[in-house]
Amino acid sequence: MVMKRVSVLATGIVVVLSLSLVCSGAMGADYPKKPVKIVVSVDVGGGEDIEARALAPALQKHLGVNVTVEPQPGAGGKIAFEKFMKTEPDGYTVLYLTFPKSVVLEVASKVNFKTLEYTPVFGFSRPYNGLSVNAETWKTFGEFLKAAKAKTLAGGLPGRLTIAHLAGLLASEELGIKVNWVPYEGSAGSLTAVAGKHIDFTIGMIPTTTPLVQAGKIRNIAVFADKRDPFFPDVPTPKELGYDMPPIPGIRGMFFPPKTPPAIVKVLEEACSKAIQDPALVEWAKKRSVTLQPVSSQEFSKEVAEAYPRVERFQPVLRESNL
Repeated sequence: MVMKRVSVLATGIVVVLSLSLVCSGAMGADYPKKPVKIVVSVDVGGGEDIEARALAPALQKHLGVNVTVEPQPGAGGKIAFEKFMKTEPDGYTVLYLTFPKSVVLEVASKVNFKTLEYTPVFGFSRPYNGLSVNAETWKTFGEFLKAAKAKTLAGGLPGRLTIAHLAGLLASEELGIKVNWVPYEGSAGSLTAVAGKHIDFTIGMIPTTTPLVQAGKIRNIAVFADKRDPFFPDVPTPKELGYDMPPIPGIRGMFFPPKTPPAIVKVLEEACSKAIQDPALVEWAKKRSVTLQPVSSQEFSKEVAEAYPRVERFQPVLRESNL
């Protein structure tokens, strides 16, 4: 009698699993059938916003539906991240961010979201932060450092408690300088402020500086990476300058809300894999000095899990900054 019950139970489980797989497959086959919205946590003109808008046409081509971009700036991304946590996991709202920005926020402050519960889809690039100044002020890192040791400079950030903020805190600590940090809602604000000499320098993702560097408005004087950026080969790394600053690479990529069906993830991931090879996007990336580098959903999931212990190492300095 017991064996029969076990057999019936096992059969029931198999049936339920089979139905789940069939339903999941059906969802994927039917997706997408309406426009897909990409949410960014910065203002219009910020690095994530610009990159998402460049991606949208290529994704449209391979998804067969319109792809729009919606900025939801505020509180360094917290507003967008918390709202996204409650978003319907139907595949029609995607979050595009510079990871691990969300993890930095989690570690440094009280939030109502968990990046670990988001569903990673695809990563498009791995940008590094750098230090940029007005082109008419300092020509070298040495000149900048001399001025920074003489008085407290105003440093811009593309958001409070972001990867750039963490990079800036670590840099100021290693360099032994004091900085009056000024946060903006995205890189557009901080870069414009440097170009207009409203602040002395800014920390941010190197690719976002390209237009103003080409226009002769700002100059990159350091890139916080293990090696020089291929698009800015003349810009030195901290190690070359004699300083020990651990690089904090980011991943510009897409997430779905928690519990999004795997079949839907697969459809968008495949579309992203094709979009990253789209000639128009590749050409745009060259002009903007963006090194495209695909990161699969599986790789992205691993990066998310590994980011927590990496960021938690800097929890004291982040918490102190938050206070």
